[in-house]
Amino acid sequence: MAHYLPILSAFILVFSFLPLLSKIRKNRSVSGLSLLMMTFGLVQSLYFITYNIYFERYFIALPFFVTGALSGLILYYFARYNAAKAERIQLVAMLGFSLLPFLLLLNKSLETSSVLNALTYVGLVMSSVRVMPQTYKTLRSGNISNLSARYFSLQFVAGTCGLFVELSSAMPSTSHILMFVMLLLTNAVQFTCMQYYKMRPAMA
Repeated sequence: MAHYLPILSAFILVFSFLPLLSKIRKNRSVSGLSLLMMTFGLVQSLYFITYNIYFERYFIALPFFVTGALSGLILYYFARYNAAKAERIQLVAMLGFSLLPFLLLLNKSLETSSVLNALTYVGLVMSSVRVMPQTYKTLRSGNISNLSARYFSLQFVAGTCGLFVELSSAMPSTSHILMFVMLLLTNAVQFTCMQYYKMRPAMA
């Protein structure tokens, strides 16, 4: 049963991104959306994908493929719709800086398995803070026009599936467990924040 949950989680992640992508394409804008959240979404996915492929945990890598690919697509729309030349350069620089820890793999004195395990903790930090810039941006601006409550709620469901799979694994990864826990917490907070701004006009 646990082997099928990453596949289910991948489908849930696809459906979580669809309303978000639909709003972006319709409005031809990513205003109100934190690009730092999407950048960290792409980069932390690469860390976890590399780890899971190396250790032949192919099923658990699948949701990270989906998250990384769709986060990258949103970054593409940012470059296409909103970004000036300077902002595109900043985006490339931010991505490049975030991937610098991969250079540790070139150090032959370090074991690949140890480096990849350490990189998942870098991914854990990114995953832990990934949604926080979005929550801060939402609280500061109150702009939820390009945000989708379904995105954050389904991310929560997908994270629950991932946590169950990791806990059911014969050799669970501590960094993965912590990452899924932080995913649940941060997405729950952002979803609550959005619901507040949706209800606020009715309360006023």
